[in-house]
Amino acid sequence: MARKAKTKRKGAGRRAKGAARALPVSESDLDALLSSFLRMLEEDDEGDEALDLAQEKAFEAMEAPRAEERIALAREALALSPLCSDAYLVLARETADANEALELYRRAVAVGAEALGENAFQDDAGSFWGLLQTRPYMRARHELALALWRLGHRDEAVAHYYEMLRLNPDDNQGIRYLLIDALLELGREADADALLERYEDDASAHWAWSAALLAFRRSGNSAAANKALARAVEANRHVAAYLLGAKPLPPTLPGFIGMGDESEGVSYAHSAAGAWEAAPEAKAWLAGAPAIALGKQDDPQDAEHDYETDPDRVDEAVLALLVQGLHDGSRAWKTFDWDALDRLHAKGLISNPASRAKSVVFTEAGLEAALRSHRLLFAKRRL
Repeated sequence: MARKAKTKRKGAGRRAKGAARALPVSESDLDALLSSFLRMLEEDDEGDEALDLAQEKAFEAMEAPRAEERIALAREALALSPLCSDAYLVLARETADANEALELYRRAVAVGAEALGENAFQDDAGSFWGLLQTRPYMRARHELALALWRLGHRDEAVAHYYEMLRLNPDDNQGIRYLLIDALLELGREADADALLERYEDDASAHWAWSAALLAFRRSGNSAAANKALARAVEANRHVAAYLLGAKPLPPTLPGFIGMGDESEGVSYAHSAAGAWEAAPEAKAWLAGAPAIALGKQDDPQDAEHDYETDPDRVDEAVLALLVQGLHDGSRAWKTFDWDALDRLHAKGLISNPASRAKSVVFTEAGLEAALRSHRLLFAKRRL
């Protein structure tokens, strides 16, 4: 597994500085210092190798079909390296005790930070997630923030969201969508406005509908709010039906989301339900909107965007998602075990479709197709 050279941890940095201030003068002391330094390098290399092995074991745990197997593999990973953040995530997901899970998420973040080293949070700020070794930490912080929000620690969750956007302003994880929902639910209108402005080029329904809700919170049933609502309906006309209960939310969220599709409407309505509940008068305003806002008019083009039932559209989405894990030329890390991989292999787009593999390798034609799909699906969203 490719890893960037690790920034030395705090303790190691103090030892090196101390040695420089008290430089020995005898040949034997110089030899001893050199030996000590070489041992430090060997220990760091051994630690990195152990963490790499633990990470592979944690990936196995994430993909294991049974809870008992996932837990056992996660514990094996921690036995290899106590700094394996993803192993703690697996354990947190498997516990039924919400408070115990919260502590495991906190532990995952703590060991993830220790594995990166304190300097990484300044030197690499702005590039997190783009660096593979930062992803376990970012996954852990994401899940910690979600757990904090569920347990009512709202301000702490929001602080984590802001820090994650500082570390990774490109926001590959979609943290800004969680943050805008949180800010609107908490009534932090100025902060919500600043966040919407920060990502003003976001063309998603989530951003347009969030802007409409903020406009109503600020000015009520005004020309400005109705103009914002018109833009939101233009971005996705399916949202209001789910917000108002005209259509029930499905028990599971869509596996893939297409801009303007009903799947995007479902995803937004599920995510932003709390924000709209926090402003109940906004729903009455929305209920008086034209029928198209309720998604009552059929659109014959909807069938063309059905990612759930059209295998070719699913394949395009999977290719686009794989590109986000691209590294080492044509190799891409997997995020899930998609059934589409066998189809991509049959089409000659990837060379190794094994479901248990941690990565896939694009063929030349596959890489071209993946980059094209990524531009079509994500370019406007700047994810």
